[in-house]
Amino acid sequence: MKTIKRIVEPIMFQLQDSWIEFGYAVNENRKKTLIRIVIVAVLMGGLTVVMLTASPIIRTEQVDQLIINDLPTKQIIPFSYNQGDQEIKNKKAISVMFTKPNGEQYQAAMTLLSEKEEELNRKFYYYPIIYDADELKKKYNVSPEKVTFIFFQNGVEKNRFTFDSLEDVEEDLIPELNRLPMFNIQAEKEAS
Repeated sequence: MKTIKRIVEPIMFQLQDSWIEFGYAVNENRKKTLIRIVIVAVLMGGLTVVMLTASPIIRTEQVDQLIINDLPTKQIIPFSYNQGDQEIKNKKAISVMFTKPNGEQYQAAMTLLSEKEEELNRKFYYYPIIYDADELKKKYNVSPEKVTFIFFQNGVEKNRFTFDSLEDVEEDLIPELNRLPMFNIQAEKEAS
């Protein structure tokens, strides 16, 4: 106990002396001290703002570089990071593919889309599931592991199918994508 006291006491005295000297320095140069405090506060505020804005910018660049540049066909229009929800709400009619940018289903879907791109009669959007997987899962009822195609009209889901729900993927994918916006016809068939 005495050993700890012998070690701690000189440190405490040194800290007290430093604090007192700091007080004297502040009193002697109040104007300089105030200027220094303002400069430090401005720098800290600036660094905070930079850190808060840098994360979304970095994520946007990552998505653009890693995903958007690797799409196999011009028929797929990628959403930039954090743009998807707003685009879905704003567009009168929009078809969207939700999936994470890797995995077996993703690779198989992209290969088929690349091979049969000329059979597609319209473009559709790609919403990569990367950072906000849980939020997107709740909001759109999509699994990041599955490739899910959804048609929205005025921001409301009207039709959907998943890649793994197709019986013969190679034969059915493109026709199903082409029919996705025709939700009225499908609803009439089911009612009959």
